[in-house]
Amino acid sequence: MKPPITGRLLKRSLTLLTGLILAGCLGGASVRVDSSANRYLDLVGGHVQLHQPLQVEAGEARVFLQQGRVRQGFGFYLPHCSFEIRSVQHSGVAIPPGRFEITRVTHVLTEVVQARPVKIAARFLSGMDGNGISQRFEGYHFRLNSARHPQVFRMSCFGVHAVPPDLDAPTLREIRETLGSIGSLHRPGE
Repeated sequence: MKPPITGRLLKRSLTLLTGLILAGCLGGASVRVDSSANRYLDLVGGHVQLHQPLQVEAGEARVFLQQGRVRQGFGFYLPHCSFEIRSVQHSGVAIPPGRFEITRVTHVLTEVVQARPVKIAARFLSGMDGNGISQRFEGYHFRLNSARHPQVFRMSCFGVHAVPPDLDAPTLREIRETLGSIGSLHRPGE
């Protein structure tokens, strides 16, 4: 017969579990190099070099890039990135070329919100659409820092819009293709 779990053992176990969860949340995410390799890179300490100016339109907080071009919005079925600023209270913000240090990389899973008719509560609460499938984007938030351009705080890059079995964050190669000649993503030491 096993002895019952004591309060002290339970408390230690919960403290350890909480610590592991918090460590996972606080740690940075690594980015896969390309789809044919199982090689990942930690990009914290690297940088994003913006080679061309970008314009954030009035009342917007970001500008989208896809296939090396600025886009109004983005196409769901191709990887895309956005440069994000801290406010929407402006009449337009120009982001000049420059270097932005990567201070943190966070893995992100975002559910796509669509306006739909009211559904049965159980189906709605399950997070599934009418077909029983939830649509999402998987990607990364790159926290950026630049003393010369403090209004720019993040670059977000996402893979294609997909159902969970086909969901994938963009690879380093796909992110670089998305930026094209507008910008470049560099590993630490590059």
